Amino acid sequence: MTENEISYREKGRAVFLTAMMVLSVVAMSAAFAGGAAAAVNQSTSFVDDADSGSITVVEGDTISGTVEVDGNGNDNDNVYVYLANTSGNGDIVATDDVTDEVNVSEASNTTFSLDTTSEDGSSYAVYAAQIGADDTLSFGDGEELSDVTIEEYTGPRYNDDQSNSNVVESGETVFQGEEDLEFDTTRSELYGSEENGTEGESLSLTGVIPEDQETGTYGDGEFNVRVSEPSVDKVEINRGGADGPDIAGSSVTTGEADELHVSALYNYESAEYAELIVEDESGSDITDSVVTSGDSLFNGEDDDVVVNLEDEDAGDYTFIVQGQENLDEVDSATETTTVSLSTDDDLGLELASGDAVRGDNVQYTVTGGSDENLHYVVIDSSDFRDGVSLENAEKIFRNVDDTEEVGVFSEDHNVSSVDDYDAINGSVNDTDNSTADVVDFAYAQVEMDGTTAVGSIETQYLDDSSVDIEAYDTDVALHNVSDNYEDDASLEVSEGEITIDSPDDTYVVSSEVDVNGTAEGADEVAFFARDNGDWELIEQNVDVDSDDTYDEEDYVLSSSDLAKGSDILSMPGTYRFGVVDQSTVDEYMEDDEIGTSDFNSGSSATMSIRVTEGSLSADFETIGGEISSDVDEDIDVNGTAMGENNVVVAFVDERGNVEAYTSSVDSDDYTFDEEDLSLGDLSQGTVSAHVLSNGRDGVWGDDGAVNGTDADALQTWLTDFNDEDLTGEQIRDRISEETVDASASDDRMVTENFRYTDASTTIDSVYPAGADADGVNPVPANGEIVVDGQTNLQPDDNTITVEVLNEDGNSQTITSTDEWNADGQWTLEISTEDLDIGTYTLESDDGETTDRAQIEIVEEVEDEQPDEGNETDESNETDESDETDESDETDETDETDETDETDETNETDETDETDETDEGTDEGTDEGSDGTPGFGVGVALVALLGAALVALRRNN
Repeated sequence: MTENEISYREKGRAVFLTAMMVLSVVAMSAAFAGGAAAAVNQSTSFVDDADSGSITVVEGDTISGTVEVDGNGNDNDNVYVYLANTSGNGDIVATDDVTDEVNVSEASNTTFSLDTTSEDGSSYAVYAAQIGADDTLSFGDGEELSDVTIEEYTGPRYNDDQSNSNVVESGETVFQGEEDLEFDTTRSELYGSEENGTEGESLSLTGVIPEDQETGTYGDGEFNVRVSEPSVDKVEINRGGADGPDIAGSSVTTGEADELHVSALYNYESAEYAELIVEDESGSDITDSVVTSGDSLFNGEDDDVVVNLEDEDAGDYTFIVQGQENLDEVDSATETTTVSLSTDDDLGLELASGDAVRGDNVQYTVTGGSDENLHYVVIDSSDFRDGVSLENAEKIFRNVDDTEEVGVFSEDHNVSSVDDYDAINGSVNDTDNSTADVVDFAYAQVEMDGTTAVGSIETQYLDDSSVDIEAYDTDVALHNVSDNYEDDASLEVSEGEITIDSPDDTYVVSSEVDVNGTAEGADEVAFFARDNGDWELIEQNVDVDSDDTYDEEDYVLSSSDLAKGSDILSMPGTYRFGVVDQSTVDEYMEDDEIGTSDFNSGSSATMSIRVTEGSLSADFETIGGEISSDVDEDIDVNGTAMGENNVVVAFVDERGNVEAYTSSVDSDDYTFDEEDLSLGDLSQGTVSAHVLSNGRDGVWGDDGAVNGTDADALQTWLTDFNDEDLTGEQIRDRISEETVDASASDDRMVTENFRYTDASTTIDSVYPAGADADGVNPVPANGEIVVDGQTNLQPDDNTITVEVLNEDGNSQTITSTDEWNADGQWTLEISTEDLDIGTYTLESDDGETTDRAQIEIVEEVEDEQPDEGNETDESNETDESDETDESDETDETDETDETDETDETNETDETDETDETDEGTDEGTDEGSDGTPGFGVGVALVALLGAALVALRRNN
């Protein structure tokens, strides 16, 4: 190709491109020959300034307006309104094709709407464009109508006015019972885990959260949601403004119910708003007619919903806070409270009882007021008890329950409390004892708690008559109290009864007794004693319990620590004892005395009481008059000590050693009981045991040698003798001289002696069971034998064991006992059923000492009666006694005497043959005068048979 050819082609191309550019400009001019003139009619729901060229909306809101066309376009043109992101590439984010709603050939208009979405940091604008039918809408087409600011949506998921508000993003919380949710994930189900408290659970992403779905976190880390229980934590109804008193669950009058601010604290704001429902007493929904704040939603912008009940009827109104849509049926997402509405003229006064015993506390209730309002309740001074002091008059109204203040008021002195009277020059000098005649009334100020205020009246300072109580409206001040009360009530006050249940009609000086009884209506009582004159005080301000009983335990009526009336009861004689209401004491007592008529004018009770001196007895528990020094080493003592609180127990041996102890006396039965009192280092021998009490006067002896008056002082004095070189007899003399034998002493002493010696247990008797015998006797086989003995050991703490030993010293049977009486005589039985005939040893063992006795177990124990026909036996008995056979006419040899000795050794006739032999021998001797001198044949035979019998017995 030549250079000319190239040049012509290049020139042709340039001409073609130039033509195309010109044609394009002409075409564009033609396309916009009929332009779209549009105006956005901005919705006031989303516009800050309707006349400005910009609007602000919340993401998800809809932008609506009106667009106009001038009618200069082509019939087939299209008209659009669009929302574009003016940042970056100018993306069109929403479009409304309104072509069919306008006539492009003539001037016309129509409405449009655009949904909004938002990206952080982006700017937006609304455009209107009219383009050709074959053209594609793109950013920049048409005319900008308005700049748009799109703010992030922070409201709940449920919102009919917001698009896409129900989308749940990862990390958000959903609630049990929530519905119509869209989860921003492709998953259809999420799973729980152990660390999130949902192990083994799953969450379906179908859009509905079951009410029983397990709470906790579900997900895999990439997409997670938390399930929570919806709840309303608090509902307040503030009277008169957001900062007014909370009357939820309480009351209000119609005059103060015109502005009730209701607020709610709940946890499901991200799901939906909570709303208020108000129902009247019939259950009808009256929300729309009583809510004055526009709507009944707690939407986070203005949490209070204002309610006006001023024109409603008196009754109970229910305020319900619940979910706006999906959660309204979920119990945990609902909270209910009530307000009781009363009319302004409903203020009343009620008494718990119309009758009272003077001294009772009577509850009263002011009704029908508004919560936290203050009201005065008043009792006129004409209803006070005669002579009541100012101090007690101020106690007529008790400062309890809903009471804010109590006092007395005087119009003349313009004071409202007892303390104020100190400033009255010369009118009152002693508020404790001055009478309440100078005041007009007693009062209480109560604060309404809901529709009621509760207080209490102390009736012991009121007259025993009909008493009027008055209640005043909230705006009545003390100095305006008059007859213009709102309501009143009458209380009938009567005298109460006092009884004395204890003490008994006999009283032992210095003894402890229970003083108790009943005192209707009294808060406190006082004890008095009377001899011949006025009543003298023992003690006052004794509390009376709520059940109208008084009870003083372990009370010493004659104690010197009490008032002077106790002196009357410290001397033997017959007197009067009385109990009286403390209010009587407060009015009439002077110098701890009350006259008889004044004493009887109030609630009181009296009784006759005989006062006696006390007594002392004691018993020392020894065993047979002994205590073992090496085993037991201690001793028990018990006894009675009437009128005493404590006694002293002392032991003195012959060498001047002393052990002393104190023992408390039971106030119920005046007994004392001490076990295992150690005898310590006392020497063996005779020991004297003493119990001492200090008598009615409460001192030891003449209050000389003993340094103190109580039992501890005497114990110390006695043990100090261990440091002195005195014999037992000298110490015993000193004890007597300084106590019971002292001048004018009323001390008491009980003395016993016992031996303090080594342990000892002996066997005294052994005999067959059922027999009456002493000493050690033969006993039968296959039977029961009785073993008696003596010991000085304490029973229960020691055991005596008796063992049967054979000739080889082997134990055959063993029996024991730990039971015997104070005489030390012990007894036990032993079976011989398994023992052979023969000789055995009985051995007793008490753990410290032993004793033995030989016993013979025989086949049968013979009758001890003598054989009347056996004359030879009688001769042998004489032989045993005199060692000479005086019955034989012929002198017998020594061998014959030995035969008799054999009889003596056996102590029984061995066989009948022996008797017969003796008879034969005697007869032979008498008849044979010419026998062989010396041993005759008969004598020899007898001797031989006797020897054989002895040998046979020894073998057995």
